[in-house]
Amino acid sequence: MASPPWPDSPAFPRASPSGLEVDVAILGAGIHGAALARELSLRGVACALVDRGSVGGGTSQWSSQLLHGGIRYLLTGDIRPMREGLAERATWMRIAPLRCRWEAFWMPHRSWMEGLAHRLGIGLYDGWGRDRPAWPGALRLGAVPEQVFQSDPRARSGPFRGATAYADLLTWDRALTRDLAASSRAAILEGQEPEAWEEAAGKLRAVRLRDASDGSPRRLEARKWVCALGPWTDAALGRWFGDEAKRLRLSAGIHLWFDPLPGCERPWTLRRPGGRVLFVVPRDGLLQVGTTEREVAEGWVPIVEEEREELLAALEEGMPAVPWRRLPVRAEELGVRPLVRGTGGTAHLSREAVLERHPRFENLHLVLGGKLTSARLLMDHLATTLTGQACPASRTEPLRLWDGQASTGG
Repeated sequence: MASPPWPDSPAFPRASPSGLEVDVAILGAGIHGAALARELSLRGVACALVDRGSVGGGTSQWSSQLLHGGIRYLLTGDIRPMREGLAERATWMRIAPLRCRWEAFWMPHRSWMEGLAHRLGIGLYDGWGRDRPAWPGALRLGAVPEQVFQSDPRARSGPFRGATAYADLLTWDRALTRDLAASSRAAILEGQEPEAWEEAAGKLRAVRLRDASDGSPRRLEARKWVCALGPWTDAALGRWFGDEAKRLRLSAGIHLWFDPLPGCERPWTLRRPGGRVLFVVPRDGLLQVGTTEREVAEGWVPIVEEEREELLAALEEGMPAVPWRRLPVRAEELGVRPLVRGTGGTAHLSREAVLERHPRFENLHLVLGGKLTSARLLMDHLATTLTGQACPASRTEPLRLWDGQASTGG
């Protein structure tokens, strides 16, 4: 299947030299690649960030756009990654206050017993995540007053009897990825397709790149290499090196964007069968809903009609008073999550990441799996492994914004 069109032209100046030598070359300018470029730059390491498209132009712009601890981990018992994610929320708010916004998410319940279970579980979630810098005082957590819940049009004529509110962060994922790249001193090589590799003594030495805009060649040499291509990892390794190992399973989720609904002020999180959740989030003047879950074989796939139907059916079941099928759909998105290969359905696979050294090239490291919330922490660990240098400033140094806004919140 052909790759998707990239949404726009590169936003960063192209590195001009036809030959470039760095300490670390990063393949993939998504959230992990951009975060690693910042980590290496904070440590004073020369690096290059390479992508066939633009920074943040692939799957990093089609996530749920949430920085969260993973409230569904309460159901699966994955408490350690949940608490790690909750701590990272606070770090993101400190280093990227203009790209983050606290929200009180409502989780509706069908009975008093389910409501009690929600309050207990959510109480733990919010207790463990009580480090919430710049929390807006107007937002309230815990049991939602009955009259407030019933005034929301999504509650009318539906199966839910109330809701419990919990805290999480909304973000703008592509802008966050670009900010990370802008906060580095990496050579940004956008629109570059790797064509041929040079090897020596079990190591990668250099790659010949081809500029997608004008066909001009460029040679990039590095002492260490990191592959952070997300869902495209397996396909790229197979194409470049004949590596047929299947390290990932790919799960596609869709988002539909509707016109705003008057009275829908708080985002909702609905539990679904199989441990999945459905988000209904008012943001940016629209209403975002998603997501379904479908295992796919490639890093980019189109939305299929069955996915739209499943999502609309779930919305009608939970919020029947809203005329979902008559609302104009303003945009559709499909994001592919790279999940570390395992057994069972993708809904039961962890979003945990694995850092792996390639078995053939001792200087090639692979970033497998992972999620938006923990990307900075994971790349902090990898940068420390690559350089032998820890960097506490990673958790506090504000990001430089790629679009020229002021770098701190008001």
